[in-house]
Amino acid sequence: MTSGLIGRDRELADLLRSLDGAVGGIPQLVTCSGEAGIGKTRLMTELAGRARSRGIRTLWSRAMELPDAPPFRLWQPVLGDGFGDEPISGRAALFERFAARLDSDGTPTLFVIDDVQWADEPSLLGLLHVVRQLRTQRILVCVTERDTLADAAPGWRVIKPELLREAAARTIHLAGLTSTAAAACLAAEAGQPVPDELAARVHAATGGNPFYLREFGRAFRDGADRRLPVPATLRQVIQGRVARSSPRAQEFLRAASIMGDQFAIAVVARLIGRPAAECLSAVDEAAATGLLTTTTEPGSMRFGHALVKEALREGLPLQQRVVWHTRAANAIEALYPDALDAFSAALAWHYAEAAIAGDREPARRWALRAGDLALRELAFEEAVRLYGLAVANADDAPPGKRSRMLLARATASQRAGDLAAARADCSAAVALARRTNDATLSAECALVLEPIGDRLWDRDIHAWCAEALAGDVPDLLRARLLARLTEAAVYLGQLDEVAETSGAAMALAATVADDETRVAALRARQLACTGPEHRDEYAVLAAEMVSAGVRTGDAAAEMWGHLWTIDSLWARGAITGIATELSRLRWCVRHTGGPMANWHLLIAEAALAQGRGDLAEATRLGEEAYRLAESVAHPAGEGAYRALLTVIGHHGGQSDVSCTPPPPRMSGEVRNALFAALGMAFPLVELGRLHEGESLYRSLGPPQKWEIPPYFLLDALVTGGAVASRLGAVDDIRYFADRLGEHRGFHVAGTGGSGHYLGPVELWLGKFAAALGDADSAAADLRSAGRICRDIGARCFAVEADCELAELVVADAPEEALALAKRALPLAESCGMAPWAQRLRTIIGVYAQSTTLSPRELEVAELVATGATNRDIARILIISERTAQNHVQHILTKLGVNNRSQITAWMRRSG
Repeated sequence: MTSGLIGRDRELADLLRSLDGAVGGIPQLVTCSGEAGIGKTRLMTELAGRARSRGIRTLWSRAMELPDAPPFRLWQPVLGDGFGDEPISGRAALFERFAARLDSDGTPTLFVIDDVQWADEPSLLGLLHVVRQLRTQRILVCVTERDTLADAAPGWRVIKPELLREAAARTIHLAGLTSTAAAACLAAEAGQPVPDELAARVHAATGGNPFYLREFGRAFRDGADRRLPVPATLRQVIQGRVARSSPRAQEFLRAASIMGDQFAIAVVARLIGRPAAECLSAVDEAAATGLLTTTTEPGSMRFGHALVKEALREGLPLQQRVVWHTRAANAIEALYPDALDAFSAALAWHYAEAAIAGDREPARRWALRAGDLALRELAFEEAVRLYGLAVANADDAPPGKRSRMLLARATASQRAGDLAAARADCSAAVALARRTNDATLSAECALVLEPIGDRLWDRDIHAWCAEALAGDVPDLLRARLLARLTEAAVYLGQLDEVAETSGAAMALAATVADDETRVAALRARQLACTGPEHRDEYAVLAAEMVSAGVRTGDAAAEMWGHLWTIDSLWARGAITGIATELSRLRWCVRHTGGPMANWHLLIAEAALAQGRGDLAEATRLGEEAYRLAESVAHPAGEGAYRALLTVIGHHGGQSDVSCTPPPPRMSGEVRNALFAALGMAFPLVELGRLHEGESLYRSLGPPQKWEIPPYFLLDALVTGGAVASRLGAVDDIRYFADRLGEHRGFHVAGTGGSGHYLGPVELWLGKFAAALGDADSAAADLRSAGRICRDIGARCFAVEADCELAELVVADAPEEALALAKRALPLAESCGMAPWAQRLRTIIGVYAQSTTLSPRELEVAELVATGATNRDIARILIISERTAQNHVQHILTKLGVNNRSQITAWMRRSG
């Protein structure tokens, strides 16, 4: 007899309110947490029944403790028979398909995921991706999780549900039933009331856990002596229930417990050495008592509750486990010879459990095969786990084989975003490769990791590539090594060698006729050509990369080509073209997948928003990109984010973030040797904190001796010149202006997808000329900059050019200054450019003040500016000295100043 939902009215009502909200367009994820047997699944079953009765589409997925659960198993109810006919080239595309199938044209949906603690990590990452995208979809996602996993078998896949914490709207924690509800649960299962004293003892022993309560109720219904002491442990409860089964049923159940939640009857039969037909009676008996239940897969059964399986497995002797695991592996190989790929993870698990007896080779072989399959299916975290199983059983393998196992796991770790683990495995693989004197293996080790801008990381890659190139390796590998060596050298700042190594990589790539090698050589050459003097070649490389990606169907290669194209467009200020290129980039990123591909897209979108003057959107996109890079500990995220905030702050007002030192972990990045100081000095001097900014600026030494990476040359000249201008360092300003003048006609922007934009070169040349006192050159460049910015839609920079020009000419051409300020002020206010709006209002105020003085007061002010006293003014204008004094006082009042010297200063400013 099965009891209904007892004692959970409050929790059910809570979930039904969430369901109503989802139907109304407020999607959310709710986690139901509690210990094993507490009633999470029963609560969800009731909720699903209520949803179906209202016509709500209901999907149910259950994660199971299985060694061979296929990746993305949780999504099978959503995807149906498969992932569809359209090929999937990246995880982002796959996750987008999950979201599209789950949305189902706006149909109200309840998606229940039971026992999420056993889910494969790729499935959970897919769920996290989907939940983050929920906006107005009519979906309620309910997840059940066990909050303790003390009974999990060592080595089984156990995923921490913390992955979902940030996305969960809330968590419902199920506690034990009250004494009243517990008595009702006991009575429902026993089929008759249970004495109060016995019910109280059972409630105290079980803590109100419904599973335990039902077990006791079942025992009482079957005639157990109610006067006996209540068993104190779960194991005793389960043992008591199993002990009432026949010996054959007990044997079958214990053997099945090593297989996981679900198992094939034929496999378990081979474990105990009996024909499958003979086992059917034992299966029927266990099913009749609820210890087993049927599944939708023919010939398979599963345990009625995971607690039953765990209690059975806990009592198995080690020798018996080893024997049964060996038999299980042999049975799978014999029964499914044509489908062994699908069972490779299970075979790896069984052979690994049996390897304690000595033979580890089968475990290695099957774990590698399963890992390769998981990698092909984009289940990178599963691949890491399976390759790890191979490595754990590789102690007796030759060094070369162990090295390749480590490389396989490093590749999977890198694709999963775990860079620290990837580096550790690569380092270990290199050490093993050196012992073998295998040049090809050394080359493979050197090519697994990509430079990321961390000095220690990139130095290792550079050293490994140089070491491998010293050996005898095929041209194809040599071309790739030269390309990787170039990339590492660029990031390390060793720029003298990159022209030669990248050219050699391109030449070799042309001879081997391998698309992947050609792409690698193009990437290396692009890094070697990031300086502004290579603009033309850079555009050619971008076009070649796009072409290579399209020709080979390599979305990642095409993505890089579009990023480089965006760099080239920024250099020419072609904002309209950038918007078009971004639409192509989005397609590539969607089909490439991975956190860093999405990071590049977000950074490029943020730069465009900032360049167009949408500072709030640029900030939002930048923050999203920063969080994404931080999630995989990629060092590029911090630097790009700080640079973006600084250029946004240049127009909207600098923030404290831009003025704080970068975290210590960034100190190894070569780019920060210059920009950690210069990038802080720029916002500091803009905030008027000149002493702090000057200290940082001077710490870099004379600008003529700065070692500026080519990809940051224009940034350094602009920000360095801006700081020097605020500090009045005339010689430095002249140096920056001379060097920047070589790039007249171009624009200043970050590379690598363009993380920020700093306007046309003419804008900064005009500002520097003004700081040097060359008003004519300054006015010409600022007028040109204003026209350029208005033509391309760079709104904030148009305001900046107009404001700088107005301040320059206000003394000699107040009417022009007023017109410039009035044109720029509404745009400054709409873009949120508070500091610039204030400067523009000051210009307008100066003009307004000059028109408030009467002709006689203007005469008096002119005389004050010459140094005339009140007596002098009275004599010259033929008025009394008292009248002259009154005129001066009126002028002070109208101008809002306090003394005669301020009148003189005002007259000079206003002309």
